[in-house]
Amino acid sequence: MFSLNRTNFRLALICVLLAIPVGLAASRAAEPSQAPSFSVSNIDKSVDPCVDFFQYACGAWMKNNPIPPDRGSYGRGRELQEYNLTVLKGILEKASAADPNRSPVIQKIGDMYASCMDEKGADAKGASPILPELERIAKMKSKSELAAQVARLHSQGAIIVISRGGGPPAAFNFGSQGDFKDASMVVASTDQGGLGLPDRDYYLLTDEKSKEIRRQYQEHLTKTFQLLGDPLDKATAAAKNVMEIETALAKGSLDRVKRREPKNLDHTMSRKEFMALAPSFAWDQYFLGIGAPDFQSLNVSVPDFFKGLETQIQASSLDAWKDYLRWHVTAAWSPYLSAPFVQEAFDFYGKTLGGAKEIPARWKRCVEMVDQSLGEALGQPYVEAKFGADGKERMLKMVQALENSLSQDIQTLEWMTEATRKQALVKLAAISNKIGYPDRWRDYSSVTIDRGALLLNVQAARNFEVKRDLSKIGKALDKSEWEMSRPTVNA
Repeated sequence: MFSLNRTNFRLALICVLLAIPVGLAASRAAEPSQAPSFSVSNIDKSVDPCVDFFQYACGAWMKNNPIPPDRGSYGRGRELQEYNLTVLKGILEKASAADPNRSPVIQKIGDMYASCMDEKGADAKGASPILPELERIAKMKSKSELAAQVARLHSQGAIIVISRGGGPPAAFNFGSQGDFKDASMVVASTDQGGLGLPDRDYYLLTDEKSKEIRRQYQEHLTKTFQLLGDPLDKATAAAKNVMEIETALAKGSLDRVKRREPKNLDHTMSRKEFMALAPSFAWDQYFLGIGAPDFQSLNVSVPDFFKGLETQIQASSLDAWKDYLRWHVTAAWSPYLSAPFVQEAFDFYGKTLGGAKEIPARWKRCVEMVDQSLGEALGQPYVEAKFGADGKERMLKMVQALENSLSQDIQTLEWMTEATRKQALVKLAAISNKIGYPDRWRDYSSVTIDRGALLLNVQAARNFEVKRDLSKIGKALDKSEWEMSRPTVNA
């Protein structure tokens, strides 16, 4: 007999059973031209599977696929993502040609990619693309203006990039979510946020590793403020202000374990009751500024967080809040500024926190940016190239055959009572099959993309997504919506 923990068992199954085509490592000499599929050569036959099944199943693959220097981790899923990046690169390079006959969709994704690939243009602009936002913050006269400024940042989708992924917006999070009490409806929702580190525990744990990360984070903050032109003493003081505010917000946040219990995040309140949690924050100005529809109640995921926010608004000076907002603006847009900002952001988030040794090639970052910004626009030529209507039809037939077989099975099972059989068939009929791509693509006609304005392009795409999210409040859940872009690897 042998013992195998659940995580390793799942990983072993991935290595042995994965039959989805996958690509080659980013660090190899040539970009993958095709996606190789399952191979028994991934197995380490020198190991007894009854002693170490994980090593038996995955050993040879791991040996032949070291973690690429531009990634902090690597696996079959990431391998497939790397292959998809090369496919998307080919699509975007073709789309970026300034052809006047391009369709609106191809123009948007092509020009966004071109604006991102213009590294010289980004370097020449330095920090100038964010200067208007920094100037607005500098002109704040009182903390009563916090709400309007936070609304502006949220409406632009100003999200801190954590290891090239998403992080909490400044101060807190606001948007739409499914109603805990009625899954068919979408309601307004607020949640904790405002942290530059990935999780509350990064601020609060007292082990040496956590202390060192906080030290490095504060050093990263200082360097970022210096890039904005602050002298060292002012940059150091600004970093201290940010750390104090974020630590206070972390103390009011719920930890990950408690957040796994849905009832801990289910607190329906009237708009008036919610606003009373943090009365110093001008909520009506915020809701107006972000463009929220009229609502009279909302879900407040962590009420204590907003009580803590009120305490910190009172406790921290206006200058401290200005530093906090300056940081969140700069952190949100650093990947789209000049090389010093890009490198500094990567050095902390990608290297220190993420474990990568070198920054990914610019084309990879630009492909990922377009996918994150205009996912359903980029998905259209991707699907056409790699799946198509015939592929969808084949998959639908296969799924329908499986469902028909399951229906026959349910109807002939001897151990199932008639009541249970009836409910099982109801459940089977309720399955919604989403194969390959949606029946109706998202309309990006309201998004203006300028070939020469990278940061404005990203802001426009994010603002579109913020408006789309807020427009769901008070409406029935759209079950046909796809929450991931077509090239996303999520299995």
